[in-house]
Amino acid sequence: MSSWYNSSDDIPKLNVKGIEAIMQIEGVEMVIPDRVINAYVQFGKKRTSWALEIFGLSGEEMEAKGYEIEEGRNIMPGDKDVMVMGKSVLTEFYKGKEPVWSAENPPIEPKIGEDELEILVGNYNYSDGEPEDVNPDTGKKIDFPEEYEATLVGVFGDYDYNTAYKVFVPLELFNELKAAKREYELELNGEEWYKDTYGKDTEEEAYDNADVKVSDEDLVVEVQEKITEMGYTAYSNMSYVEDMQQISGGIQALLGGIGAVSLFVAAIGITNTMMMATYERTREIGIMKVIGAKITDIQSMFLIEALMIGAIGGGVGIVFSYAISAIINIVGVSFAAGMMGGGKLSIIPVWLAVAFVCNTDWIGIGIFSGEKSNEAFGS
Repeated sequence: MSSWYNSSDDIPKLNVKGIEAIMQIEGVEMVIPDRVINAYVQFGKKRTSWALEIFGLSGEEMEAKGYEIEEGRNIMPGDKDVMVMGKSVLTEFYKGKEPVWSAENPPIEPKIGEDELEILVGNYNYSDGEPEDVNPDTGKKIDFPEEYEATLVGVFGDYDYNTAYKVFVPLELFNELKAAKREYELELNGEEWYKDTYGKDTEEEAYDNADVKVSDEDLVVEVQEKITEMGYTAYSNMSYVEDMQQISGGIQALLGGIGAVSLFVAAIGITNTMMMATYERTREIGIMKVIGAKITDIQSMFLIEALMIGAIGGGVGIVFSYAISAIINIVGVSFAAGMMGGGKLSIIPVWLAVAFVCNTDWIGIGIFSGEKSNEAFGS
């Protein structure tokens, strides 16, 4: 579950005090704020053409996030000068002052767990790639911050937008990077600019977003409501699940009503068929009675026939349903592939077909219809 704050003065900031307040909510195990700065990364003579998002997380927080590593390992407790990055970042390294966007850029190939990359917290001019080391207001030249080296220990897959273009470092290294960037930006742009951008001082800086880990999924909605009551905006997948359950319940009720009508119509159809068969077979019934057949035996015969009609109808319905499903998947997927990315549009689980075969609805309909025809026969 995630929460964030708006910049309005009426809404509390998601700062250290706000994080501590959320931690006091019953069921909350961990609150992971988005600690992020923007910095360049360099490997050899190649540097990223734009400042990447560098996130600071502890080993425990990385584990709680549940990010899956494609190659190497994740950040672990005790790590310092290491980094983990998304696979898509590897293609963002360019050599020279200005990237050639029209040409395909090959990814860098650092050795996982061996090669070090440099993190550069200073800014670079976009037009010529030169370091920004002169205060634009005073014209004073400042010291450009030194690079920080970190070993690449893991790479995320490029299939997850949460990690594809991001870099993660341990908290200790992140705090050093943040302090260096703060000092650099104060010298480059001045204190007034820094206050307007980040707040009065470092202690009052607020996080844009935080992930909240809850001990039990049944408590997610309750925790979400309490966070909202605190003035923050909070969302979770469980809220979407509840909405989908309500929609699904309405659809099931509608389909259940249609199914009930269908069963009723089927019962009338079988009853009518058996009654007509009874009236048309009076001579056959008479012969059976002459040769010694009991009334109960004749009624049982008609009851079995009604039962077979119900069973055959149920089997034909299953075959017909699978045929319609196959047609939808063949015709519909080709039509909706551009919007949905392929896959099946209609799925009938095997367990559903087995449950229908083992269900007693069609048996009951057949017996009910047979009984009605027997009443007609008895009269």
